[in-house]
Amino acid sequence: MSRTKNVIDLFRRRFVNREDCYPLQLKGESGGYTVVREGLTDQVILAHLRGEKTIGLYGSPESTTKWLCIDVDDLEETAVREVQNHIKRFQIPHLTEFSGKKGYHVWVFFDKPYPNKIARALSQAFAFNHEVFPKQDGLWPGKLGSLVKAPLGVHQVTGNWCVFLDKDLKPEKDQYGVLEMTPSINPTVLLQNELPELWKQINSGNPGDGQPMNGSLVVNVPAIKDCVRNALHEGTRKGNRNRVGHVIASELRRLGLERDQAGIILTSFWNSGNEEPLGDGEIQVILNSAFEGEEYVYGCKEEGSLRSLLKCVGYDECRFMTALKSARGNQ
Repeated sequence: MSRTKNVIDLFRRRFVNREDCYPLQLKGESGGYTVVREGLTDQVILAHLRGEKTIGLYGSPESTTKWLCIDVDDLEETAVREVQNHIKRFQIPHLTEFSGKKGYHVWVFFDKPYPNKIARALSQAFAFNHEVFPKQDGLWPGKLGSLVKAPLGVHQVTGNWCVFLDKDLKPEKDQYGVLEMTPSINPTVLLQNELPELWKQINSGNPGDGQPMNGSLVVNVPAIKDCVRNALHEGTRKGNRNRVGHVIASELRRLGLERDQAGIILTSFWNSGNEEPLGDGEIQVILNSAFEGEEYVYGCKEEGSLRSLLKCVGYDECRFMTALKSARGNQ
């Protein structure tokens, strides 16, 4: 077997959860993605590895994943070191990748596909307030879920290679060798033995952000969440702007607004009040992420990403929660 075929197979074995379609990063300032509804062939993977095109990664249609990825959207070394150090506490093998633009991706590999909720529960031990992929515990039938850019390619906005880093955060000399040699783990065993409270939480049946709730009636409430409304008018401090922007844009989409309408609101109201306003290109990236592909809904669970980013006004005071309770009571 040729070296090229070995590398493609390694990439497929480590990263690819579904092969019937894939996200393709667009060239230009936006850096958004479009869905290619064709099979993920060896030729496409090779083009990614050569930097000719850049693909993203989805979870599987069965809501399972071979990996956990923590997106540290901060180039400050202390941010990624904090995540790395906590992962090391549990002796979890991992790889750190330069994301190609403004941060790092920390990868943990599994010995086989596991339910998304297993990966997401594990992340609670060391991801802190960083974005986690997969983003959803479960997918609605026919939905794709959120994507993360695949490593070992070129970021189409910056032109930077997205490479794995050594302990000094310098590029590894043998990118494919270090990927091959990084051990995979059984996250279920780790949770049971080292994090029993998280394991108990998984089996309690509590729904996660953006997931279909088995056996529950899903109700769409045409009212903006109070915490999102407050953030929209108050702006956001530097460091969380992109993530909060995605929350707001996703909420506006849930309410039925078109992408252009959401863009006007983000620019005119939210961005003008930010500690340091984002550039037009970054606003477009946020809109691309929120409006292209399936809809993502941020839930209100206590340990969820929404409440880690925004200040909750309290269930009793929240007009959205009042409307939600009323809607559920009427159905």
